[in-house]
Amino acid sequence: MDCPALDHRKRLFVDMDDVERQENVTRVFHQAEKYGTHPVLKQEAPWEQHSGMTAAVIFDAEEQIFKAWYMAGHYAPECEHVQCLALSPDGIHWERPSLGIHEALGSKDNNIVIPATHHEGQDHWETMLKDPLDPDPARRYKAIGWSSYDWDGPRSGIYSATSPDGINWSHSPDPIFRYHPRPGTGDLGPVGDAQSMMVDIERRRYVAFLRGVPERLMSTSEDFVHWSPPRPFLAPLNEEEALYNNTGFNYGAHYLGILTHFDKRPRQQTQVLRLLCSRDGERWQRVPGEPLVGLGAVGEWDRFQLMLSGAPPIAVGDKLYIYYRGTARRHAKIPREFDPPIAEDQDPGTMGIGLAMLRLDGFASINASFDGGQITTRPFALAGDELQVNAKADYGQLTVELLDEEGHPIPGHTAQDCVAIAEDGVAVPVRWRDGRDLRALREQPVRLRFALHNARLYAYWCS
Repeated sequence: MDCPALDHRKRLFVDMDDVERQENVTRVFHQAEKYGTHPVLKQEAPWEQHSGMTAAVIFDAEEQIFKAWYMAGHYAPECEHVQCLALSPDGIHWERPSLGIHEALGSKDNNIVIPATHHEGQDHWETMLKDPLDPDPARRYKAIGWSSYDWDGPRSGIYSATSPDGINWSHSPDPIFRYHPRPGTGDLGPVGDAQSMMVDIERRRYVAFLRGVPERLMSTSEDFVHWSPPRPFLAPLNEEEALYNNTGFNYGAHYLGILTHFDKRPRQQTQVLRLLCSRDGERWQRVPGEPLVGLGAVGEWDRFQLMLSGAPPIAVGDKLYIYYRGTARRHAKIPREFDPPIAEDQDPGTMGIGLAMLRLDGFASINASFDGGQITTRPFALAGDELQVNAKADYGQLTVELLDEEGHPIPGHTAQDCVAIAEDGVAVPVRWRDGRDLRALREQPVRLRFALHNARLYAYWCS
């Protein structure tokens, strides 16, 4: 039997593709919890006066520091957008390095990495990432961003940029995707703003997620220079919603993404973050349930609009850090003909960057109460010596049984042989009573049967 490898890539329950049978269990999608009651990074410097704010936050493992690139500007009548860089040791407390490169308000004592003079300040860069694939150190950092400085002409659209350090950027001379493709040329488009990019580690390629009408589009590239024609991959369900923007990222054996979902109904005009999933990076689907990150309560800074940041969540200990943009104003003013009027809640203030936290691997879990439940997986080829799980079973228990191709328990790895897990941990090893590991089972298809009693299972993998 040809079956997939169960290796170090974690298997989640954002879809049920790996589950053959389930009994008396429920699948629960979890929401991230917001950190504090304020943005962790907001526009405070004199050159940071913009009502909008694109953002991309990464953790640079080589330099052991968090980096946030974000849009600011509007500090003078002739100034539109600038792109800035902030640094943090913990992802919560941020500093603006004095880079001394670009002038604003008569001084170079600022953290601007792309000035207002570039494209007349009409750019906003949704995604800036450090690329682990490209061997060229001059292209270690990559970005894509929208420019509208030639709004009615062929120069408006999506540009790319590369950098050796995330500070000094070289820009593509022409749009890689155009808002107004030129007839009779090979121009790609038309596309709008609200774009992002992923570095697809599994398939060693770059993926641009783009704004079509009304669908979301995607394009791929092997070299970050030549791109495939954009194609639709996700469409709105009705005229009351818009798929405003989305990201994608590799996570274990899955592709996951975050969608900025826009409720266009006149009395709403709100945006929240929802989860997307895919197994091949080509066919994407929405994950059901509540938003991954929802609107703030009355009086909060992120009351009406949440928008994605253009980088993946960051694993920090047993948590995932999910950065997002938020504001207390709606996407558009509410029409005055509504009774009662609700336009007075418009906040003219700027956007900020917030932080939400999720348990590591904690997008979805399989749950069973005290009466017990179980799931049985599809056959896998075990590609490790030890099975590990991310589970909460500290007030219950979880056991694992290995089954052969015919569905019979494998001697030495039955439920009775398994040392019951009764703890809460993100990487708990599965033990059998005689100390057996998985090496003897590598040549045969193996199903896993998880039995849960008042427990949750988030992920499983071989190490």
